[in-house]
Amino acid sequence: MNALHQLIYCCLFLHGLPAAAHAASPPADSLFQFLPWIEQTERTFETCRQTYERKTAGPRQHLNRLNAALNQPEALRPETGYPLLLEKIRLEAQLQALREESDLKLLRLRYRKSIEMLKLLYEKILSMDHHFTSLRTNQQVLRISNPHEYPEFKELKTVLDERIKRKSGFTLPAVMETNPFLSAAFSIVGLALSSKQDKPDRNQLDKIACILDFTVRMHQDLHVVYYETEYLRDANLTLKKECETLFAECTRQIGYTIPLAICRDNDDWERLYLQLDHYIDNTAGLAAGADALAPKKARANLQFAIDRVVHYIEKYCAFVAQGNEYYKKFAKIVGNYSNETACSATLPETFGQLKNDIDTTLDKFNSAYNLPEIQGSRLKDLLYGFGD
Repeated sequence: MNALHQLIYCCLFLHGLPAAAHAASPPADSLFQFLPWIEQTERTFETCRQTYERKTAGPRQHLNRLNAALNQPEALRPETGYPLLLEKIRLEAQLQALREESDLKLLRLRYRKSIEMLKLLYEKILSMDHHFTSLRTNQQVLRISNPHEYPEFKELKTVLDERIKRKSGFTLPAVMETNPFLSAAFSIVGLALSSKQDKPDRNQLDKIACILDFTVRMHQDLHVVYYETEYLRDANLTLKKECETLFAECTRQIGYTIPLAICRDNDDWERLYLQLDHYIDNTAGLAAGADALAPKKARANLQFAIDRVVHYIEKYCAFVAQGNEYYKKFAKIVGNYSNETACSATLPETFGQLKNDIDTTLDKFNSAYNLPEIQGSRLKDLLYGFGD
């Protein structure tokens, strides 16, 4: 796959999407939905290069003939050599102008595709933010890791607390009641001290045993899932803010000052691209006015913006890879409860939902959020302008 195809696949989600694509939960990615746009984008790049080749073919052939003539002995005579040399200088200037014109068109395309790349990544980040926000993990983990959240345990503990209080006058302090480990230990002691007639039936005892076994064994591991999920959500919010800041700083170069979120909500992309065309024609173009340094500075600003987008792509890919590894760990944690089969009838339904949520998120990190087509050197080569 050449560099052009790399860029095409990077941006294939971006062009001509209907308004529904801006919803909080976008539809599944599909390469085949965007094949017409891929072909159109490929033609745009190829047309630009072919136009340059066509425009320069004649002057390059003429220049080759002039060089051959200048190497002949007759060219040493001023009346023969000077006209040839002047014509060569004219042709070289013409070819240089055509080259600068082509480079400017390609720079315009690279800058536009960089903005489209930010647009793509922003949609992915918003999807992750929506997913983290709606994910039941945050609510589930703290509940299912606490025995007090189980009606069977609360009912038995209330009975045991009353009996121990009547017999010994001892009750757990309120601060210790909130500690699931101490509360569980106190309940076990209460069961051990209960008389035979006060003990719960076997079925109830088995349920309590499973609740205590699950919450004590899994409490720490489930809290790892909770806190690391919160960390990923915070990191995703940071990535979102960085994307918005980068967009603002890159588009400011061409005089566009509308924030990314507003541009997205109002579908203002065409106005941004018109602003880019205006900037190219009036500032970075070949006729940029009296200041001869203005075009070079303007082009350097555009290329610097492209470079920053490339670095941000790497940061996004690193975050997705990190999230993938985290959720692999989460899947291993929730799948590692040794007594799950024996206690399946007692385990809360939310534990199964948690496992499904983790599997679903892991799948999203492997597919919807992971974009292998934007990684590698070929995309960088195209955005940096190598290989032209």
